[in-house]
Amino acid sequence: SVVSLGATWARAQEAPVGADALAASTTLSGYISTSYHGGSGSGKYPYALSHENRSSFTLDVVRLSFQRPLDEWLWDTGFRVDLWLGPQASDLGTSAAANDSAVLRQAYIDFRIPLGDPRLSGSAQSVDLRVGAFDSPIGFESSDRVLNAHYTHSWGYTIEPTVLTGLLAMYPGVDALENGESDFLLSLGVANSVDPRINGAPSNNDRKTFLSGLTWLLPEHFGALDGTALSVGYINGRERSGSTPVQNLYLAAGFPLPNKAWDLAVTYDARMLNGAGNDDSVVGAHLSYTANDRTAWHLRGEWFQDGAKLFSSESAAEQGDGYGVTATLEYQLWPNTLSRAEWRWDHTEVRVNGRHNDQSWHLNLIYQF
Repeated sequence: SVVSLGATWARAQEAPVGADALAASTTLSGYISTSYHGGSGSGKYPYALSHENRSSFTLDVVRLSFQRPLDEWLWDTGFRVDLWLGPQASDLGTSAAANDSAVLRQAYIDFRIPLGDPRLSGSAQSVDLRVGAFDSPIGFESSDRVLNAHYTHSWGYTIEPTVLTGLLAMYPGVDALENGESDFLLSLGVANSVDPRINGAPSNNDRKTFLSGLTWLLPEHFGALDGTALSVGYINGRERSGSTPVQNLYLAAGFPLPNKAWDLAVTYDARMLNGAGNDDSVVGAHLSYTANDRTAWHLRGEWFQDGAKLFSSESAAEQGDGYGVTATLEYQLWPNTLSRAEWRWDHTEVRVNGRHNDQSWHLNLIYQF
């Protein structure tokens, strides 16, 4: 359920005109994620947002989200503030401190610029501007595990920019594709750097990071490919502490299958740096089967090529290629609770953290409110 903050805000004695309506549409939501882990080796696994605990229980993160989404096709504003609380909050990298247990996950304001009056034209289009710290416009997964098919994050996510501070423009509206009002969404923007540090900028402040992304649902005249979702994204910028340009390329395709219970997608991620042999790349295949309203199976296979330290904990001598498989069973036993069991195996051609093969097991419970 979503808890409205309107009752409290409406009591403000000097509220501006329209504040009661704005407060009534502002919501608080979130989740609590906790897990049990087992696996081989010691230390953190080298993919993003991994745990170093073995055979132990963990509180992953608590997210609190305050949000007022855009809901008008005329001039409108909205906002979102997400907080991460807990031991893993600092792993996102949005804060300067290494061990913060409370960080900003993202915080931004949305502004809607309508392109004509939908009451007259019969169609609604707009350019929506997002200003602040927000999620990258590219990528198959979210930093929030509750939105992903799997508990652990992919190698593709590991080499992608995650949170960016800047300006993002979206056409024909941030929610047009999701609501079925358009078959495409175009995103263009600029940010300080490719790093997740909020307000983090390169030493040369004139250097900016440029963002682009396009998702397109193929229409009916494509025959058997009708409904295929194609995504392409490109980011070019610099790290906060470096002067070398960093490029990220993202490609994805989600295919409609005859049996609606199945979902199939393929992804490609590349992180490119100057110099021979410095590029990281990941090819992913994602398959899901929804048995019923409570049960789903998810399978992920990845092939990765390491060029410039794809593994955050490896040395230069340990660079190598590899592949991995993740299998997840999702079952909703309790209301508002996502429960899942996951097995993961990763193989690298050279030893990473002393091992060629890493296996891990995860039991994850997420309560959503």
